[in-house]
Amino acid sequence: MYTSILISVEHITSTMNCLSKDNVQFLDLPDELILIIMNKVKSRVLLLNSIITIGNNRLEQLALDNCHSIDLTFDYVQSPYETLIQRFYSHIMPHIIDNIQSLTINIRHIPDIITFAQKNYNGTLPNLTHLKIMIGRQYDQTGTPYTLDTIGMELYRTFRRSKPLLPIIPQFARQDGRIGSRILSTVRCSPLMRSIISFELDDDCILPVVSNPASISCPYLKQLTMKIYQNIIHYEQCIVPLLQRLSNVEYLTLLLAIDGTTSRLNNFVNGFDLEKDILSYMRHLRQFNFHIRTIFENATHVEIDTIRQSFMKYQQESVDCAVDFFNNNYGQCQIYSLPFIGNRLDFISNRFPLFNMTKTFSMVTMLLLFDDVKPFENLFFARIARDLSHLKTLELFNELEQQEKTKVTTNNIEFTHLSTLLLFDIHMDYAEQFLYRSHLPSLIELAIHEDILLAIITQDQQQARNNCSKVEHLVTLETLDDSIDAVRNFFPLAFH
Repeated sequence: MYTSILISVEHITSTMNCLSKDNVQFLDLPDELILIIMNKVKSRVLLLNSIITIGNNRLEQLALDNCHSIDLTFDYVQSPYETLIQRFYSHIMPHIIDNIQSLTINIRHIPDIITFAQKNYNGTLPNLTHLKIMIGRQYDQTGTPYTLDTIGMELYRTFRRSKPLLPIIPQFARQDGRIGSRILSTVRCSPLMRSIISFELDDDCILPVVSNPASISCPYLKQLTMKIYQNIIHYEQCIVPLLQRLSNVEYLTLLLAIDGTTSRLNNFVNGFDLEKDILSYMRHLRQFNFHIRTIFENATHVEIDTIRQSFMKYQQESVDCAVDFFNNNYGQCQIYSLPFIGNRLDFISNRFPLFNMTKTFSMVTMLLLFDDVKPFENLFFARIARDLSHLKTLELFNELEQQEKTKVTTNNIEFTHLSTLLLFDIHMDYAEQFLYRSHLPSLIELAIHEDILLAIITQDQQQARNNCSKVEHLVTLETLDDSIDAVRNFFPLAFH
């Protein structure tokens, strides 16, 4: 009966604010259809600003009944929504404060949320139980999400040689670290946290050192997800005291990278450490998922069976690990629960058990490959394309020449969803592997050493042209002023 009724989101949001004939027709629809239309509006905040306080009690009630979850991450630094956000706090929040159960915000919105709560509700949102804090990696002018930025490249310049197992991604997303730490410290001790049952921290958030663990106020927290892929330099001073205070947690997910050297650990984090430092403090814990990577400079050699024995109390099929030692005198150990719940793997070598019959890592979307012992061959990449079919971001470090390239007879490896590719410290073979002998239909971000880039452009191979034709963001460590015309010809859509 109603299948012929077509109303665009834009039309709806405009007609909600006027008493036109179209608006009357819209109000004639049954509640279930109006709710379907409301749900088409991508930002709940935009919808609420269009409906609340316009004087239609029916629409307001329908909107209020469905505003349990608020997401403010659509806003960005230079967005056109500044006035709208101000109106949201002044006119909308007082009406929906009792309805909000879940809140997802960029880190820069935390002071506004806390200020509103302090002024109106003794520092709390009475029914808020889920909080997710995001860094907000969006271009200032457009709000488009990005993976690469200039800060990440500066980090590369500064740390890659001195910290060879430090990932470029995630980056600091133009977020001053000291400001971020102050903001996170504020929310950590805020009355806002008292009602929180489920808390999730974005990959890019760098937690401040917990100087006073007793100040943490999350008495009802039952579910905690923490993802920190930047190497944590104060694990025992920062993460451990925080977790020990959260004794009521029932569901815990930890995806962490730990610099064991700067954290002054005695060994790779293992099952005994998790039990002693964390799990023994969480008497109500029902489920623990984890992927923890510990990195040491001048690492002491340890057998993988030693790590496995530390998890003897776990069922054998529920935990696995991998230990790797590189020629640069660094070593790392990765321990992870099964089934694997992360979507990211860092510093994976030829020795990591990446491929198996159960496709343990099939849901990985971000992969960093590193090996200074053995080159990655064509077959290795063919297996990645087959077993990691959801891969979106690939970062590669290997300066060793491929040994089996003369045996390659096919050029049709396809990485269907790969959108971001980083090729800095590599042998030329790997640029040819991806740009000449692979099909990259989704590639839009490319970071590459300028000398290798110019060699690719000079050779002018058609498959490389096809793979680069949709690249929108091209990053090099050095400027290419003398070759800018050739670069623009090869990358017609790219902003360099």
